[in-house]
Amino acid sequence: MIHKTLIANIKSVDEAEGIVEAYVNTMGIADSDGDIVEPTAFDKSIRENLPIPVLSGHDQGKLVGKVIFAQPEYVEGDEYKLFTRMQMNLGTQSGREAFSNIAGDFIREWSVGFNIPKDSDITHEGNDVSTVVRRISNLDWVEVSTVIRGASPDTSTIAAKEAKMEKGAIPSHLTAWVEDAWDAGLMRTRIKGGAALLRASHAWVNPEGDPELKSNYKYLHHHIGRNGKSGAANVRAVTNSISALNSRRSEIPETDRRAVFNHLARHLRDAGRKPSELRSADIPDSSKPYPNFHACRIADPEGFDRFRSRTETIESGDFEGRSVTILFGRDAESGDWQIASYRLSIDDWSEAEGRKWCNDHDGILFEAATGEADAEDELDEAASNTATSALETAERSLRLARARFALQELSISKMKE
Repeated sequence: MIHKTLIANIKSVDEAEGIVEAYVNTMGIADSDGDIVEPTAFDKSIRENLPIPVLSGHDQGKLVGKVIFAQPEYVEGDEYKLFTRMQMNLGTQSGREAFSNIAGDFIREWSVGFNIPKDSDITHEGNDVSTVVRRISNLDWVEVSTVIRGASPDTSTIAAKEAKMEKGAIPSHLTAWVEDAWDAGLMRTRIKGGAALLRASHAWVNPEGDPELKSNYKYLHHHIGRNGKSGAANVRAVTNSISALNSRRSEIPETDRRAVFNHLARHLRDAGRKPSELRSADIPDSSKPYPNFHACRIADPEGFDRFRSRTETIESGDFEGRSVTILFGRDAESGDWQIASYRLSIDDWSEAEGRKWCNDHDGILFEAATGEADAEDELDEAASNTATSALETAERSLRLARARFALQELSISKMKE
């Protein structure tokens, strides 16, 4: 097993829950072993292996705690650090001793233990044996330990304190990204885990709520696998979340909007996309209610250059048999089609049911039907009918099946003009 180590500096102490925060590994730059661990090398282990055991001196007989949250954080240049939140087991003598040594600054270094799954996860740079550098792109993170001295530079203990996670905007992190179809309702139903998983997949948590409950989190933008674990950031979900921030009716405090935007914008920049600017919350919304259906906006319409719609019937769940009209928008830059909004007829949906549907699908704006038609609405309806006819000629269609309040599976195919 390979071990990498860093030096610690304590900031604060509270023995209530034995929580320790530390940077336990440096990535992106060479360590004293001549290795460069890629900033994304820990990602798979973070998704699949948490909680990671915390040991004393890499001794498997001295289990002192567990890693409950981890993410790479950018420092400067090519350098990243692996931030971890650990909980020492204060119910054991070894756990109490470990926490006391950390809090008292008697132990100042951390070391991660990992295996390298396959040869292809390592590349070598340089020809001189004395200066050759190994670059590690993927690893199997097994444990983290308190140690006297190790290989990885500049580790640091940030805090040893009570079990209280930061709330509000969640710090950004380096992660993989994809541009697949996005179904927020399906992703939300797949989440199986507490605060660590929820923080890894969202951009904001309610400061007044229980951080272990998913209902207190907003701006879900990571794929959730069938195993309930968080995966890559989804470009469409990130774009939708930024649209939600720019909505006049954004439901988070104004003081958190910029930090949440920075989190989301970083994912887009990593994917080679330029994020739209964060608008002032004072800019009025240009949407308007319709007479005969409730509208649930999923994305900002200003990012689309064409629209098409299709009406589907929900096949399962509490809303089985209800019809929903899905309005698709074509991204003005990429040409990709995605869901722009849902329209829910007042013949099938009450206002409360429509709001529930919209909330379950991460809608950025809900407008209840007014019951009063006008000439402009009639033109909108005619345009929608024309779009529906055009869509019927597309080569591939949308499957819609939802369990418990919303869609269970949603597959979107590209539509041709």
